[in-house]
Amino acid sequence: MDGMMMRSGGPKMGFRARIGRGWRVTKLGMHVVRADPELMVYMLFSSILSIIAAIILLTTTGGLGYFIGGEESTEVGVFVGTFLSYMAIAIITVFWNAAIIASAHERMTAGTNPSFSYGIKQAMKCLPQIVIWGLISGTVGLIVGLLDGMAQDDNPVVRAIGSIASLIVQVAWWMTTFFVVPMIVLDKISISESMSKSPELFKQTWGEDVVSTTGTGIINFLVCLLIVVICLPLFVFGEIGEGLGILVMFVGIAASVLFFSACEAVNRVSLYYFAKTGESPPFAQKYGLDF
Repeated sequence: MDGMMMRSGGPKMGFRARIGRGWRVTKLGMHVVRADPELMVYMLFSSILSIIAAIILLTTTGGLGYFIGGEESTEVGVFVGTFLSYMAIAIITVFWNAAIIASAHERMTAGTNPSFSYGIKQAMKCLPQIVIWGLISGTVGLIVGLLDGMAQDDNPVVRAIGSIASLIVQVAWWMTTFFVVPMIVLDKISISESMSKSPELFKQTWGEDVVSTTGTGIINFLVCLLIVVICLPLFVFGEIGEGLGILVMFVGIAASVLFFSACEAVNRVSLYYFAKTGESPPFAQKYGLDF
């Protein structure tokens, strides 16, 4: 893949063709995660470590402000903790996404079943870039959070500005940086070069990107809804039934979220491969899902 050049031509991209291709990308992602369920463990580690980092940073910085003295010091401590939490969570998320992207790429191109450590090793090779990109994306996430805060303001004008600005920033960031992490971990491209090339690749696959992302999200929602519907009858059996129902719902929904989060990362690998070559990954042929 390192020596693969960006394609300049390729098949015509009619709207219907894009929709069909995006759906096949979604199905391929689900096949890959079912074949390699350990990919879900990457997402689990990402979630657990993010929660731990946020708790530690918010607790230590907020507590430090409290012990220094004064309400203002406490507020400053919480602000610092929030800022550091955004940065830490972003770095952790990028790292584990890089790991799952590396593993999924190995599975879909080489046909091998990479070990759990394979993805970690590949991500570690790009650790400096991952940290820098995590800081950049974390900063953008913080800006979006501030805009979302404006969207909750009592002033309708401020609320409207915050909502519109937040949506614009999120969509523009998603479109601009969709393929940055695959470029960093798979092709070892610098962050600046990745950011310059990612929009060009996105233009070639925008329809497939939207369809696969939306499709994965919808299927995840429907699965979660089905889990809730299945568990609801348990609530009629008193406290034991309620406890069991809540437990099953929590485990089921968590598993669904992990599964489809892994699918989204795999979809990005498929789309990156297609954007550069005009072909589906070799693994797609196994399931008759050629793009």
